[in-house]
Amino acid sequence: MVDFTRHTTLLPSPLARHLARGQRLAAIIAAVAAVLLGGWLFWLSQQDALDALPRADGRLVFERERQVLSDTRIERHMIFRDARLGRGGVTISMPQAITGDAMPVIVVLGASREGRDNIAPFGDMGRTVMIGYDWPFPRQAFDGDALAALSPDMRRRALGVPGQVRAVLDWLDGQSWADTSRVSLVGYSLGAVMAPSVQRVLQEGGHSVGWTVLVNGGAGLGTMVADAPALHPAWARPLLGLAADRLLAPIEPAAHLPHLEGRFLMLSWPGSGLPAQAVADFQALAPKDGSQVTISEASRADRLARSVALTRDWLTAERAITPAGSGAGSLSGAPPATARPEVASAGISPAKVVPAAARE
Repeated sequence: MVDFTRHTTLLPSPLARHLARGQRLAAIIAAVAAVLLGGWLFWLSQQDALDALPRADGRLVFERERQVLSDTRIERHMIFRDARLGRGGVTISMPQAITGDAMPVIVVLGASREGRDNIAPFGDMGRTVMIGYDWPFPRQAFDGDALAALSPDMRRRALGVPGQVRAVLDWLDGQSWADTSRVSLVGYSLGAVMAPSVQRVLQEGGHSVGWTVLVNGGAGLGTMVADAPALHPAWARPLLGLAADRLLAPIEPAAHLPHLEGRFLMLSWPGSGLPAQAVADFQALAPKDGSQVTISEASRADRLARSVALTRDWLTAERAITPAGSGAGSLSGAPPATARPEVASAGISPAKVVPAAARE
């Protein structure tokens, strides 16, 4: 007769032992992974925000450039690369005819993926060099893909933004038509959140930003990510918020706003979609001598148009820019054309483009 009390499992003894050993090994691996992850997160929390932001390895290498003309202005879309910061792009808009002194510079960080779209709402800004920055993020991140928005590659790209903008200003230092002692920074939507870290890296690099306009900014990246309705799947937002607090800490606006210098204009839109506390914290941390204005227009298009008009008027009153119409004229709205050879005679020479074979 079989004594069932001597058998504690229905599995053969060798298989049961193998399963138990596998479970112990999995538990050890999980524990080691948790310790390593915890140690890495602790190390991230101890980093100084400014020191954690990478700088360019050297002067930018330009890969290609395309020039487009309207009646009075020229747009130069330039793609560049740096060994440490990777590939980036900007659209530079300036008058075709360059006469007189070097022109003040406005760096625009907007809500659209391409810099050309971010400077388009400003129209003709007169004798001013407009720099529209291309966000280096994948299209999926702009479409709300949560995994793309907080992937390791996304973190690397995000932390490289301030260094890329600084490298562009370093390049502008050598251009006779750009007055890099008169730099303004305009950030709206995503650009307002990134602008504080960008400006601090510019300051650290010797680029004085005299005037800053921030439209719809917020502080507390974790809170904003967890509350972002565009991110999907929705259930992942709280986890993504916790991850953003750690992984994106070097570009957290609250870490940089108290260190910024210059004159400030803060514009906010009621119902912008940002958590009210994030907006309040952002405004509270901004330099105290700045002006704060609430935009009351109903539609998003009207709010953007009003924000652009206030920005132009404020920069003009502050003598940061030369008013439109005093020399450069207004755009007629005619369709742009590919740049003509005679553009070089206006004093604008293409950047030195390095062929791919030479880069390798």
